[in-house]
Amino acid sequence: MLTMDYRLVDVLNSDQLEVSDLIGLGDEVVKINSIAPIKDGFSLEIENEFGEKDIIEIGDDEQFELFIFG
Repeated sequence: MLTMDYRLVDVLNSDQLEVSDLIGLGDEVVKINSIAPIKDGFSLEIENEFGEKDIIEIGDDEQFELFIFG
């Protein structure tokens, strides 16, 4: 398994997320490719380090760890 060297830099509310942010999701770090508002939050297209893409929905009250390459 590939191990990238990420450094935790902040914790963001869901409304603070931006395209290209690297966030912690479960046990991996993913990149946000797009953000679209939905009724109770946001729909995110995310991509993991293997290039696999997925679309997830997050709530207005969720928080995410923000990472950078360290």
